[in-house]
Amino acid sequence: MSTSPASDSNKLLAALAYPIWIIALVIVVTDMKKDAFMRHHGWTALFWGIAWVAIYVILTILGNIPILGWLLVIVGGPILWLAWLILSIYYALQAYNGKEVSIPLVSDWAKRYAAS
Repeated sequence: MSTSPASDSNKLLAALAYPIWIIALVIVVTDMKKDAFMRHHGWTALFWGIAWVAIYVILTILGNIPILGWLLVIVGGPILWLAWLILSIYYALQAYNGKEVSIPLVSDWAKRYAAS
């Protein structure tokens, strides 16, 4: 993490990257990634979004199973969506407050790409 505090605009962009993954993609493909704070949050938020897309795909595949899969989609879908929403807001607030976000598994993947 950079030793200098992040600017308000950088904190806002880092925060918005968690619920809006396209912002994370913009961070990691532009010069914004040169700042350690932005690089960390950009990669972490991008992998956060990728992880949820993977969960959605798995849930969709399992939803094709008669009865059990349908129950999983009907009950599990809204619960997972609510979990994503709450966690995305939490991580966004952490980023906006200038803190480093650590998400199990996701942060490990992000650190590999942020270092390169």
